[in-house]
Amino acid sequence: MESHYDTHQGSAILRRQQDSVGPTATQLTAAVTLGCVKLVDATGYEHAISVTCCTSFQQLNKMLQVLFECKSIEARIQRQYMEQGQYDLCIDDDKQVTRLTSHVHEWPRIEAGTTIVMRIVFEQDIDTQVEYQCYMCGTVNRIDAKHSLQRQAGFSINCRICKRRFQISREYSSKPKTQFSIDYTEAETHLIRNFHVQQMEVCVLVF
Repeated sequence: MESHYDTHQGSAILRRQQDSVGPTATQLTAAVTLGCVKLVDATGYEHAISVTCCTSFQQLNKMLQVLFECKSIEARIQRQYMEQGQYDLCIDDDKQVTRLTSHVHEWPRIEAGTTIVMRIVFEQDIDTQVEYQCYMCGTVNRIDAKHSLQRQAGFSINCRICKRRFQISREYSSKPKTQFSIDYTEAETHLIRNFHVQQMEVCVLVF
């Protein structure tokens, strides 16, 4: 169970990072020794968070809110997406993406040294092609048949042009695509480095 001390300790770590662009590699190495995980936010910055603050989705979400309290443009953009619920968290080991959800029984045991990635979520109409088209720069990243099966299982790639890391997954729903209302400039969009495209297919229920 989350204690007041753990929350305070985790918040203190995050607040010490807010005035800087991001911790150095030396700081991150030390963070593992101190019992921290590495959080890579949606703009690509790395932050050390106490592992005691990663025992549930709700607890980690509170840490993110503290992290984005600062007035930087990166924090403001990510705060807006969080408020809209247009983000997710995952563990990406280059072979498999494990999404971290709010379901208590599905939350994995997270150990010191684990890398957690925050991603902005975009929805688009389903695309039956195998190619991975980057949502940001429009580049088509061709993948072979073997990787098309991995795509269904869940994996990410780096765009060959803009180098952003992204995943495309397919979602089936009886509800129409969610309409988000976030206004952002091209310069602000350029800051997003990690994202997840959910291709939505609306299933019509027949009674």
